[in-house]
Amino acid sequence: MGHALGGLAAYLATRGGRKDWALLIASLASALLPDLDFLIGPFAGRSYHHYFTHSLGFAALFFGVAYVLLCRIQRAAPWRDAWVMTGAYLSHIILDLLAKDTSPPFGVQLLWPLSDAFFISPVAVFTDIWRGSLALLFGLHNWTAVGWEVLVLSPLVGLLWWLGRLRAQLE
Repeated sequence: MGHALGGLAAYLATRGGRKDWALLIASLASALLPDLDFLIGPFAGRSYHHYFTHSLGFAALFFGVAYVLLCRIQRAAPWRDAWVMTGAYLSHIILDLLAKDTSPPFGVQLLWPLSDAFFISPVAVFTDIWRGSLALLFGLHNWTAVGWEVLVLSPLVGLLWWLGRLRAQLE
């Protein structure tokens, strides 16, 4: 839930008061995209969560691919839209940096491909999400974690929505 709210915040912060449903959906998808690394694990025989898809290098690659695709589908402002989507992608990385990590390696591989080092904030704003079984995934701990994400991020989303409406009225 937190990652979707991060994508929504990135969209609201950059849309300039305009409503663009396609860009909103693309921003929400972009904010969830770094977790596609979960799909690598079963094929590789180990987890790659928080590795290269959670890096600034991969975000730069994402921007390039998004820009090319947006040009191909002839979006009016592909450069701006690619930045909005990349902002949503980066929101995922930032939120994971601010989350408690209970399984090594701790943090995210932020500077890949320049470095294999993992980084994490010394202050955990968000708690971890338990995985491993459906009982853990849908257990009370995770529901509490999601509630905390909503509680922390909703005021930011509300403020950005209000500022967008205010900006639209002033234009």
